[in-house]
Amino acid sequence: MNPKSSAQQIKTKPSIVELIDKLLDDYIYPEIAEILNEQGHRPGGTARRGCHNARFTPLKVAYLIHEYKLRSRYDRLRQRGMLTRQEAAVHLNISEQTVARWAKYGLVTRHAYNGHYSLYEMPDGDLPQKQCSRWNQLEDRAAAHRQSQEHQLARKEV
Repeated sequence: MNPKSSAQQIKTKPSIVELIDKLLDDYIYPEIAEILNEQGHRPGGTARRGCHNARFTPLKVAYLIHEYKLRSRYDRLRQRGMLTRQEAAVHLNISEQTVARWAKYGLVTRHAYNGHYSLYEMPDGDLPQKQCSRWNQLEDRAAAHRQSQEHQLARKEV
C-alpha cells in the first residue's frame, strides 16, 4: 500500500463534503461550521504539523462549497419558491420595510442565505393584509395569526 501524497493527506474527507451539502439546505456558513465543530469533524489540513487543532470556520466552509461546486443556499431557497424582499413586497403590495417588519413578527417567514440577507416564504392561503397599525397593532395581529395557525393544526390532527 502506497503512502498518501501530501495533497491527499490534507484533502477534506468526502463524507464531510456530503454533510456540508446536506446542511446547506437549512443553515448558513457560520452555523454549518459550528455544527461540524460540535460533531468533532476537522478540516483536511489537520494532518499538517502544528494544525492538529484546526477547526472549521465560515470561510473554510465557503471555500469547500466553492471548491466542490456545491449548489449555494441562495439557489436552494429560490428553487423552493422563496422571494427576495423586493419580490415579496410586490407580491403582498406593501413596502420592503413592511416585509421586514412582518417577518420580524412572524407574519411571513424569513430564511437567511448568508449573514446579511434573507429570502422570504409566502404564507399558504391567507396572505396578511396591510392595515393601519395605529388601530390594529402588528404585535396583536401576529399573535392572532399564530393562534389561528395553531388552531388549524389542531383541527388537522383530530
